[in-house]
Amino acid sequence: MGFLDKFRKKKQPEVSPGGSTIYRYETPEDQGWRPPETVGAYAGEITAHFESLFPGRESFVFHELVSDLVHIDVNVMRPTEQQDFYVLYTTGMSDLPMTLPDELADREDLKYAELYLFLPGYWELGSTGELDSNLPYQWFWPIRILKFLARFPHEYKTWLGWGHTIPNGPDYTPICDGVGFGGVVLSGGGGDLGQMDARDGRHISFFMAIPAYKEEIEYKLKYGMEALDKVFREKQLPMVLDIRRPNLCPDFKEILDG
Repeated sequence: MGFLDKFRKKKQPEVSPGGSTIYRYETPEDQGWRPPETVGAYAGEITAHFESLFPGRESFVFHELVSDLVHIDVNVMRPTEQQDFYVLYTTGMSDLPMTLPDELADREDLKYAELYLFLPGYWELGSTGELDSNLPYQWFWPIRILKFLARFPHEYKTWLGWGHTIPNGPDYTPICDGVGFGGVVLSGGGGDLGQMDARDGRHISFFMAIPAYKEEIEYKLKYGMEALDKVFREKQLPMVLDIRRPNLCPDFKEILDG
């Protein structure tokens, strides 16, 4: 069972050797359908922000047809001749505040976020107006990850932030057949790619969802995100998803308890 299915949660979180808090989740009690109080309250501003960062691109939206608690859309900006990659980003995650741990409860700058990632130009995302559910899973899985993670903190009353890692279950089950990634690391770009302030003053952070190998995630749990970030920089982690990229922590074999 992986993070695209269900989680289990202990009452008390654990701490990894690298100082990362480890949360375990279980399926919350069924509260019935909870229609979103707002739908895309900041979608227009977020879209304008990304269009300023990646101008001149054709774009479309994979709209969520039935929403519970929050309405999550995945926005797609098509490649250009100069930049042959897709830009995908969520809207709707920032409609509600995330639930921060007690020691961070007063950090307004951490409560609201959206996610993004880059896909290579050959990726097949269908035509404008097509439903994302019609895509073959080999093309759909990055969209599913974004949707799942964007809803996750609201459904499970938790939070996501820079350096958080989400393994695909205890065995790091491959995200998709033929793809070696067993989870996701959340990182962030600097400057405007990492944040924006809405007109009403709400601070929204943007985190890049990086599909990662088991050894990369466990390296982070052992040594912390700063150490993994250094590895990513020194070994030149590609910003555009490359499903054939090498494992950047191939020699990390330590078994971590937790």
